[in-house]
Amino acid sequence: RGLGDVYKRQVSYSTSMTGSFFERWLMQARMQDANEDLASENRDLRKSLRELAELAEENQQLRRALQMRDRAPADMIPAERIGVDQSPFFRVLNIRIDRGGRFARPGMAVLAPDGVVGRVDKIFDNYSDVMLITDARSKIAVEVARNRAQGILHGDSEDGCVVDVPKDYEVELGDLIQTSGVDELFPKGHPVGQVAEVEQLVGDQQRLHITPAVRFDRVDVVWVVLAGAPRPDEDGQSEGQGPASLGLQPIR
Repeated sequence: RGLGDVYKRQVSYSTSMTGSFFERWLMQARMQDANEDLASENRDLRKSLRELAELAEENQQLRRALQMRDRAPADMIPAERIGVDQSPFFRVLNIRIDRGGRFARPGMAVLAPDGVVGRVDKIFDNYSDVMLITDARSKIAVEVARNRAQGILHGDSEDGCVVDVPKDYEVELGDLIQTSGVDELFPKGHPVGQVAEVEQLVGDQQRLHITPAVRFDRVDVVWVVLAGAPRPDEDGQSEGQGPASLGLQPIR
């Protein structure tokens, strides 16, 4: 009898241990499934939040674009960015818009809701390339918004510009640089950028290093200024380039 009781107790203990093991295994499996479900839900939620953030930013850009159009005195036509040219360091060198020779011609100013983008550079049948203000060929008449010190803004690097102004004017870091309208290409008062550095030159000039107001990698919608554009070259008009635009054209 004693041996039988011992045997029964051992069998009962083994059965209990086996049952506890399978219970723990089953609980861990259920917890793992629940964790995987939660991780999947978190991924879906993060994806939804990113999409909502992108939609919110796009809607904000569109609202700013419409507000800019309402307050702009010059005739302008909207255009969408359809391509970019990037440097090896992923800096945007120029952008391509969906307006060709029928609507635009070289030299026309291009604006975004946040400020000045650049000028139309090359024209094709169905699209145009835009030279950014950071391009070394770019020249824009600008002024310091706070004290009206004027100068010509030049492209200096892939992400910056420079402008020389007289030392008679006090310039501070963060000062807003805007279009002066003197060149009759860009409407007066549009933001160009902010002063990031003031360099004292030999003589009576100081050089302002400017950070552009527009993030060119985030531009989706721009406005091409039709009024005040340079007259087309009658002899050198490129093939596929349409007649000069005379006013706001319908969106097609």
